[in-house]
Amino acid sequence: MEKRRSRLRRSLRASALDGTLSAMMVGFGEIYFAPLALFLGASPFQVGLLATVPMLLGSTFQLVATRLAHHFGDKHWVVASAAIQAGVCLAAAVLAWTQWEGYVALLALVCVYWMLNLGIGPAWNAWMARMVPASMRSRYLARRNMPIQLFLFLAIAIGGSILQFSERITQGPALGFLTCFAIAGVARAGSAHFLSRQHDPGKGLKRQQPSLRAAAAGFRSQPYGRLILLIIFVVGSVNLSAPYFTPYWLKSLRLSYAQFTALTAMSFIARVVASPYWGEIARNYGNRRGLQVAMVLVIPLSAMWSLSDNFVYMLGLQMLAGFAWAGFDLCHILNLFDCTDDRNRAQVLSLFNLMNGAAIVVGSLLGGWLIKWTGDSGYHYLFLLSALGRLSAVLIFGPGAGAKRAGEHPFSAVFVRVITLRGAVLRQP
Repeated sequence: MEKRRSRLRRSLRASALDGTLSAMMVGFGEIYFAPLALFLGASPFQVGLLATVPMLLGSTFQLVATRLAHHFGDKHWVVASAAIQAGVCLAAAVLAWTQWEGYVALLALVCVYWMLNLGIGPAWNAWMARMVPASMRSRYLARRNMPIQLFLFLAIAIGGSILQFSERITQGPALGFLTCFAIAGVARAGSAHFLSRQHDPGKGLKRQQPSLRAAAAGFRSQPYGRLILLIIFVVGSVNLSAPYFTPYWLKSLRLSYAQFTALTAMSFIARVVASPYWGEIARNYGNRRGLQVAMVLVIPLSAMWSLSDNFVYMLGLQMLAGFAWAGFDLCHILNLFDCTDDRNRAQVLSLFNLMNGAAIVVGSLLGGWLIKWTGDSGYHYLFLLSALGRLSAVLIFGPGAGAKRAGEHPFSAVFVRVITLRGAVLRQP
């Protein structure tokens, strides 16, 4: 028993370090794919394609990846994919310096990056659900998210400073992009190392061969069906506008790299502060209630971008967004864990990733089409349509989504508790 506990503690520490280094890859690399595309001469529509084509390929590839993970083992597949991602980031660093084939080469690299990113998802989630006991998931994942969001913020802030400094001393950001993506590659290599240090309690066990048909068969009758529909319709609505914030900020509003970095980082500052709070909300009031409250909070966020382009206002809006999305990110994962078990989790997550990827692609392409035909004025139409789509999804699918908790508190009571930032436990109804 003591040996198992010691092994779990070591694995949880390694998981936290893996998450932190992975966040550095995102902060120094993934965040700057779109700015790098603009530097290489991409149009806003091409930037939108950068957010859709890789997602479409990744959503398809993860169906194959699930079978590969089943064949080689979840742990081996995740570690190998992380190592290849490190190579992709280093290749992007070389591309930023040489500008060889420009946008086309970047699109190819981003496609590989997202194929691996989505291919990792089902295997990693199934592995973590086996490794982390259910009784400690919400608290552990919330605490794990704190350093992840902190280092993500630091990486974005430092990355933006590097780009700004590079532009000042070399009359262009090429050296800055080279530096950022090189750091991202090294960080992901370190992440792969710490992934290899974690144990897999399911290693060697014979599990059911992943099958989309098995997951789809229970879609109407199982709790995960309505939950997945809620998430994908919200995600699709979000991606009407999400891929176009970078060109909106950098081209339409003509913000500097420093201002772009400040806006991006502000969201992650809020996530750092909010993650443990949402962990307590999920633990005290249930993962389903936490998700429902977070969903309501994200509804108006995009529409609020049309109210003002004052930079201080935008910083405040990013802080609010970070708080709301921290709850969504944590609670939707916990709900997927609640609605699945080790027997069907990989299959369900594969179906979820496929539908999620399709929603991202459809939303982004619709948004790109509108921007292409309306120009700068189209951004504000996108912001409003995105908010309306989120509202519709929450009204239609929100009430019955997720696994209901015994003695669940009323939604209104939990919602008031959250928006007033009070975390004390309510009396049982």
